[in-house]
Amino acid sequence: MSSNQPVAVQFSDLRGFSSFTAQHGDEKAFQIARQFVDLVGASVAQHGGCLLKTYGDGVMTSFDDPSCAVRCAVAMQEALCDEYRGSDEDPVMSAGIGLTWGPVIQTDGDVFGHFVNLAKRLADEAKGGQIVASASVVDETGTLEGCTFRDMGERSLKGVGDHRLYEVIWRPEVARIVTADDHMDIILTEDQKVIVELGKSVKDKLEEALRQLETDEDDGKASGLARFLKRKLAKRLAKSIPNWVDWAQSRAGLGIEHAVQDVQAEIVDGKLTLVLGATKRRLSFNPKDIDPAAAKAFVERLERMKTLSGGPSG
Repeated sequence: MSSNQPVAVQFSDLRGFSSFTAQHGDEKAFQIARQFVDLVGASVAQHGGCLLKTYGDGVMTSFDDPSCAVRCAVAMQEALCDEYRGSDEDPVMSAGIGLTWGPVIQTDGDVFGHFVNLAKRLADEAKGGQIVASASVVDETGTLEGCTFRDMGERSLKGVGDHRLYEVIWRPEVARIVTADDHMDIILTEDQKVIVELGKSVKDKLEEALRQLETDEDDGKASGLARFLKRKLAKRLAKSIPNWVDWAQSRAGLGIEHAVQDVQAEIVDGKLTLVLGATKRRLSFNPKDIDPAAAKAFVERLERMKTLSGGPSG
């Protein structure tokens, strides 16, 4: 047993797995889980890491060199995008990856300790397609060719305290919109894609709001002032819930991508509207939901990219 040597610990959490299992059955889901483990294992072996354990739709790995751990995480995300490219029509899966660097207890091919727990919490924080790293990883690796670190600010993480988090930017970005509640990122990349990344916790919060609305609709016993206040609350919630509720619920935690030619965007009276893919899925955001300056920059750069590529505009 040893606790003196720092180790990079990485958790990789496959998203969309429960929905895929419900839709396609246990046997097909098991095959996907095995493919994911094989993909992770191959990337880990190529980057000098060690596959420690699997847990259903997740994998825990370790590395002696944090730079190798970051490069492995990037390679995994690239491979997942190639294998399970998302769309509105087809089943889609992606992974959230958490990565830390610090002293751990190593025994019998396993690791234990605070930095192991932190890595799991970072994986939970990651949206589909994201790699979230601790400050210790950033401090230890410094500048890495092909990727940068985006400061996500300090977060209070259950069971492990307050930590400053960093996203590993593994594909060159042109513009980014982050919703005020941090449950959705919309990214425009240099390779002419619009990426929608959904947080893992968005489903629970949206379902809670819907439950409150349904309670108001179903409760025929309330009367007088109580009923009036309940209706007022329902109306307020209805206005605050964006029109992508159903879509987000079914794809919580995922990363979904579209070619820029398949995305329409406009801002009218400060409200941003995106129309995605062949199904014309419409997402709308009020100024309070996003940074208006970031939204304007996103739309301008999207239209410029479409014009330069010869695709349709507007």
